[in-house]
Amino acid sequence: MIRGIGLYVHIPFCASRCPYCDFATAPATTALRDRYMETLSSEIVREGELLGHPRVRTLFFGGGTPSLLEPEEIARLGDALRSAFVLRPREVTLEANPATLDRARLEAWLALGLTRLSLGAQSFDPAGLRALGRTHQPDDSLSAFEVARAAGLDVNLDLIFGWPGQTIAGWERDLGIATALGPDHLSCYPLELRLDPDGSIPNWPGGGWPVLERWRRAASAAQPDDAGIARMYRVAERSLGHAGYRHYEIANWARPGKRSLHNLGYWRDRDWLGVGAGAHTHLAGARSANPVDLRAYISRIESGSPRAVDDDSDPPSEAAMLALRLDSGLDLGRYAARFGDLAAARVRGALREVEQVHLVQLKGRSARLTARGRLLASEVFVRLLP
Repeated sequence: MIRGIGLYVHIPFCASRCPYCDFATAPATTALRDRYMETLSSEIVREGELLGHPRVRTLFFGGGTPSLLEPEEIARLGDALRSAFVLRPREVTLEANPATLDRARLEAWLALGLTRLSLGAQSFDPAGLRALGRTHQPDDSLSAFEVARAAGLDVNLDLIFGWPGQTIAGWERDLGIATALGPDHLSCYPLELRLDPDGSIPNWPGGGWPVLERWRRAASAAQPDDAGIARMYRVAERSLGHAGYRHYEIANWARPGKRSLHNLGYWRDRDWLGVGAGAHTHLAGARSANPVDLRAYISRIESGSPRAVDDDSDPPSEAAMLALRLDSGLDLGRYAARFGDLAAARVRGALREVEQVHLVQLKGRSARLTARGRLLASEVFVRLLP
């Protein structure tokens, strides 16, 4: 029996497809919408029964654009969650597109216990939003932020840097506007463009992968180079540090006491359940996932088939990489107690290699990424793979 979990609920629907996005998404107007929501409720109820109705410690609604759900859909989703789990979360997060947050929807989410809004601002520069294929405007982000604050919610702002044509000065302006608003938390991600087809392609009508591939290749060619991206990352570290934000994870900054509790569960390798299309699960050391294609997901739930288990998963290396993402780093003593002395010795040996080039600091039984190591984390992580 699982005693307590993080719960991730995936709502794939979007008003339009952002061309850089490779998450599990689908049109908000899809004919499968009602069937998907019914299937999602069925999965929630079934998983709650299988796990013995555990307590949900943190709850995260991601997407897609979950803020597009109508109040009746949100209420039905809440009914399913309450019937399946002991729903006493310390934190309930909703991802929101700035242009989709109206009073009726927000009140329905508040009735479900919402405490935290993660707002996909991405940029406060109209040129940046156009470059990213976003449909909202900077004023939409400002208005949504004020609505969230008026509702008493903690607010995270998502920002993307390294978009085509962005300059250092433009990125500094984005950070300045963001910090002037005073959010509790900021997430800053470099624009990464996957150049192979993703699993959401069948969910969308129209040109399919060739259209996205052309956009992504053109955008990639117009992005700042690696040195420019690295400089933007350092600008964020400096700017957000001066504004009082703690850089507690590679891409995340928070005010004191305002870290994302749900995401900390991922990075600390705790148990979580993911429901919905494309959602991933980590329970009792095993990783599994649902199909991204809506029809395949619905078919899986209706047939009662299990999630696809990730046979390539390597729990010891994954736990080490996740811990190193945090500023608290990896406790090698606890790691050895969990995975054994041989696994700990292998990790320590791999980290000593990159300590020599100042990517990691080893001190006693702890290991932490340096400032340079955060920038080149993939160089560290690849050495931890089996």
